[in-house]
Amino acid sequence: MTSPARRRFRAIARLPDDQINLAEAALCIAWEDQGNGDPLASLRAIDALAAAAGERVAGRRGSCAIVATLNAYLFEELGFRGNHWNYSDPANSFLDQVIVRRVGLPILLSVLYLEIGWRLRLPVVGLALPGHFLVRYIDSQEGDLYIDPFNRGRLWSYAECERQIASFAGTVNPALIRQIMAPPSPRSILIRILRNLKSAYIQREQFERALAAVERILILAFDAGELRDRGLLRARIGQWSGALADLERYAHLAPQASDLEAIRHQVRALADALAQHN
Repeated sequence: MTSPARRRFRAIARLPDDQINLAEAALCIAWEDQGNGDPLASLRAIDALAAAAGERVAGRRGSCAIVATLNAYLFEELGFRGNHWNYSDPANSFLDQVIVRRVGLPILLSVLYLEIGWRLRLPVVGLALPGHFLVRYIDSQEGDLYIDPFNRGRLWSYAECERQIASFAGTVNPALIRQIMAPPSPRSILIRILRNLKSAYIQREQFERALAAVERILILAFDAGELRDRGLLRARIGQWSGALADLERYAHLAPQASDLEAIRHQVRALADALAQHN
């Protein structure tokens, strides 16, 4: 039976991007994976953080002063920070735990920063760099600020953002930089959170939890690679019929994939196993 958390997540995922409540959706992910949760209480906690931050930034003028004040509140007064010592802990990807423990992954700390900024009507958007996630404060007059909540609000330069892109992409060009620097949608942020969780669960050989992460990615958007991974994870936990269907569909959709021969081998093995049990 589908859990209440999954049902609520599915309902949110059906909405257009501009209507998706990012915090609520992230809290539904945490709710499902932990088996319990109170998203409304966590949303109220974010409201309270934003109200306290608003008192501190009131009267500040200029993006630098506003960001410095907000950073001082979140990272010095409250002690929010990145979890450098246990990066792959799934709790780092649960927004309710990030609020309580005040540690998390770059993307979750950025989501919290964004949600606070949006409540204060600040011009902040996400910045989904490869290998890292920042918050971008848009200022057409003084220049945008690039904020790193994982490292206590350290400001990046635009050149550092370019170097981060180049370190993953190799050669870069203006079109690629513009594409990567464009604000990510709530849907794409949620997919990135779920992919982090999938990786953490696979590392721990928690394949049923990894499968649940892939299922929610596919609720948000279809992706052939995630369809393949769903099939492979289903095979891991003995869901052979579903695994076979996923992998056969992947082979049909991605006939030029570099891993196609390995997938076809897996399909043959699954078909043989099913035949023996029928």
